[in-house]
Amino acid sequence: MSGTGLLPGGAEPPPGFEPWCHTLRGEQAWRHEVPGGAGALATWRAMRELHTRTGLWPVLLGSDPQIIDQLTWRLEMLARSAPGIPDVEDAPSAPELLGRWMGDPTGDEYLNDVPRHLARLEKDADAIRARLSARPDEDAVLALAGDRVTIALVPARGGWEVPALLAWSGAERNDIGGPEHLSVLHFWNDVYGAELVALGLERMECLVTRPPDDARSAFELAVQHYAYCPELMDNLVPAIGALAATLFGRHWLFDWT
Repeated sequence: MSGTGLLPGGAEPPPGFEPWCHTLRGEQAWRHEVPGGAGALATWRAMRELHTRTGLWPVLLGSDPQIIDQLTWRLEMLARSAPGIPDVEDAPSAPELLGRWMGDPTGDEYLNDVPRHLARLEKDADAIRARLSARPDEDAVLALAGDRVTIALVPARGGWEVPALLAWSGAERNDIGGPEHLSVLHFWNDVYGAELVALGLERMECLVTRPPDDARSAFELAVQHYAYCPELMDNLVPAIGALAATLFGRHWLFDWT
């Protein structure tokens, strides 16, 4: 830091943003309360466009102050005992992680009768894609709910680093931590243009610029999502085909509750 309340290099922070916490790299993160709804997403997009200049990745933290309190407590503790995060080149391989988490699909009740699920999705794909493409992003992102929501700016190379940098604990009981989130989110960013937009206590949301364009690709991605977050079948959809259908849209939701 070049001075109290200044960005690296001495620049002033964006109007309204105040110092929040230090990441596991020891760098200052910032936060600001903004009106919820579409305006908050517009602020996220404006900050996202500036990322290449500022190095600050925006992430919506919602309206619940417990999220900020818990993140801050963990960061303060882990910054002392386990500072730093791996570079993406040194993180575990995303395809290997996804394969290990999936295990033997033949014994999984959600992956049985694959041909029937895929055939139905192929039949309905065009209608589903048209409906989801027409849905405004602000109608999909859950973290926008509330009169006031917090948006944070985190020094990061991309959104894929943010859960690791914030010592995010949302998937810890599945033995998924910062390095694993970093690897998988970077992989999906490369393939689908997936960008982290929001974090809750156990919820993660992404916006996607290149969703799958055919049923088979959507189905294969749904299997990856299920491997990463098996709770999706309890919290979001009843079957892998239904999960695949959601992936024709621009909004991805993961919920480990």
